[in-house]
Amino acid sequence: MQPEPAAASSSAPESPADGVRRLVVEAVSHSMRSVQGAEHGELHLYLSLLQDRLPVYVGTVADLLAHAGNAGVRKNLLMVAEATINFYCEVLAAKVAVVASPAQLVRLRQVMRPRQLGPHQAEQAVAGYLRQEQELGRVAADADPVGAARLLIGACLNYAFTLLLLGDDALPPRHEYAAGLIQGMRVTP
Repeated sequence: MQPEPAAASSSAPESPADGVRRLVVEAVSHSMRSVQGAEHGELHLYLSLLQDRLPVYVGTVADLLAHAGNAGVRKNLLMVAEATINFYCEVLAAKVAVVASPAQLVRLRQVMRPRQLGPHQAEQAVAGYLRQEQELGRVAADADPVGAARLLIGACLNYAFTLLLLGDDALPPRHEYAAGLIQGMRVTP
């Protein structure tokens, strides 16, 4: 048998977004192996969803840093807002089941903390992007990048939660909600 040819990605340098995606997949895969058994069924389902959905979301957020100075700030933030809403709409129901069980919540924390997984990663990436845009003069000098990032990610999570709780009729369409959110942030000069 002949050895497998080297992966195409080994000859080209890995992009920062691809590196982040790879690390996320590795962390979640390792976490899933540590969570077996019927007592962690909901947690295993949630981690399975993360393994599938998180790399795409993380890649979108990580790519944001590469967009500093390109396109419009609002357009870039809208892309992240829509990706955040979509991600949480896909995984929140499974996460709520885990959070509802104290034992599974403790186990989830044990899995996530050492791997530094959590919404704070998206907040940090968005804040970093806003700082870069601020240095370029495309974000208001008096804007608080960390506060704006927290508001953005938190509002997107709230959209997914409200959708889960009350259904489609309670909210405007995702794009409209995200656009209104970006407009309301008023981070551009």
